[in-house]
Amino acid sequence: MENHPMKIHCALLCGLIAAMPAFAQNGNGNGNGGADLIRELWFIDDATPVPTGQVDLRLTFRWITSSFPANLGDSSDDYVVTPSLTWGACENVEVFADVPVWVGDGGDAGALEEGNADTNLGFTWRLTDQQDYWPAAALRGTMRVPTGDNSNGVDGELRLLLTNEYDEGLRSHLNAFASTVNTDNDENLRHFQWGVAVGMDGPLTSDGAVRWVADYLHRSSFHYGIRNINQFEAGFEWNMDEAQKLGMSIQVGLDQSGDNSNLGAAVTYAYSLVR
Repeated sequence: MENHPMKIHCALLCGLIAAMPAFAQNGNGNGNGGADLIRELWFIDDATPVPTGQVDLRLTFRWITSSFPANLGDSSDDYVVTPSLTWGACENVEVFADVPVWVGDGGDAGALEEGNADTNLGFTWRLTDQQDYWPAAALRGTMRVPTGDNSNGVDGELRLLLTNEYDEGLRSHLNAFASTVNTDNDENLRHFQWGVAVGMDGPLTSDGAVRWVADYLHRSSFHYGIRNINQFEAGFEWNMDEAQKLGMSIQVGLDQSGDNSNLGAAVTYAYSLVR
């Protein structure tokens, strides 16, 4: 019985991928554009919700290696597959849902014995546009719902997003966040966690179809008794056409914190629909 949530989410993921060709016949919008970052791929997020009526189907594959066995077994590697859905609900507001599934290494169950395949629900609300050198501002709220294996409790995070745009298509970003974490799944988790991320992105090509992204994250550790986490990340996003976007990133741990990954990589494919 305890594996039913995993099977259900895997079935939904397969259905989402199978439906993409049918959706493609109806998509007539301008896709993600160059202005908004793929939320699932980076430590930073920007203050740019997807346009009203747009629906993004996204699939992220992430690899992580750490000092301690990431899957609580013999290996320090782990893999996470995350299907997600983002919808521009109204002007300046997007809502989203994603389901990170830790698939482990070599058939292992993954890093999470409890809470694997929980659902994250959230929104991004753009509060103000950029005024001269005052950045655009948005709030992003996220809630973890215990839909996964043997999962309990609810987590919540509130994040402030600031984005400044400059000449030549350059942008800078500052994120600050705080979260409350339920400890039913892991008694040693910090109940209150916080962090700050800064980054920039800009065009790699003259038409802006390919953009580079670089960011830095400083945050509290996930568990008590471990020092703060510092990570650097870099990669790119490519607007393949009006509806498709591909992003890739590499993460490097800057310290030997037990909660910090030594090295990681991720790739996200996004398909956009506009109503």
